[in-house]
Amino acid sequence: MKSQSQPLGLVIEGNSTHSAVLRLSALAEELGPVKSVAKRVARRLSNLLHVGYAVDTYEDLQDARIILLRVPDASLSRIVDELCASALRIKELMFVLCESWLPSDALQLLCDRGAQVATVMSAPSSQDKCFVVEGQLPVVRQVKRFVERSNARTLEIRVGTKHLYFAAKVLATALPVPFLADAQTALRASGITGRQLYSLLEEMDKEMFRTFLNGARLTWGGPLTECSPEIAESHLRRLGASNPKLADDLKEQLAWARRKSHSQRKSAARQEQA
Repeated sequence: MKSQSQPLGLVIEGNSTHSAVLRLSALAEELGPVKSVAKRVARRLSNLLHVGYAVDTYEDLQDARIILLRVPDASLSRIVDELCASALRIKELMFVLCESWLPSDALQLLCDRGAQVATVMSAPSSQDKCFVVEGQLPVVRQVKRFVERSNARTLEIRVGTKHLYFAAKVLATALPVPFLADAQTALRASGITGRQLYSLLEEMDKEMFRTFLNGARLTWGGPLTECSPEIAESHLRRLGASNPKLADDLKEQLAWARRKSHSQRKSAARQEQA
């Protein structure tokens, strides 16, 4: 075992192959004790990561200032109970739940014993690595420093607001998928296929986002704003004749979007009057 103390410890279970946190470059210099369901498992995982050293017990994590928890959600409650039942001086430690949608209050039992806690998970980024951090400020600061030492960025959200980040990601990345599938169907039926199809879809999405960023949040519409209502209705009628299912889907979503837009305009007007 290494004699010098290390700032980071790791409790790890389950599949960590795709862990963005465990691929951060600073981990190689800062990780010390690694605890898993058995020492042989911890040793194997440490060897795979090429960092840290395996330990037998939770007490062997005491030299670490910050302990990363990279475990399945279903195992977290048991592991927290085991940490609380151990002889660790918990009030001296910080615990960071990695790559889980559980909020920091899932570590409340550790807080009750004096620990400070946070969560960290990767965020979408096309340029550099980015992570969302939520939790108590002292731990958040430490996590941000660790991430930034790995030349990655952090986005801090207020403690207790992970559900809002969850909602935003569902709205931005999950709900549009069925619409993109319908758009793909329509383009294929029009004769556009292969790489041209996906390139056009990508450019359409970029155009939508540029329009949104330029302030057109309440005046959406795309082609609906580029032609008269009569022409738009003519296209919808022809779509209904050639592809009734797609036409029904489009009309249903347009009706919902118009109701939503109307509600947003009313809300914006009330805020201006306040």
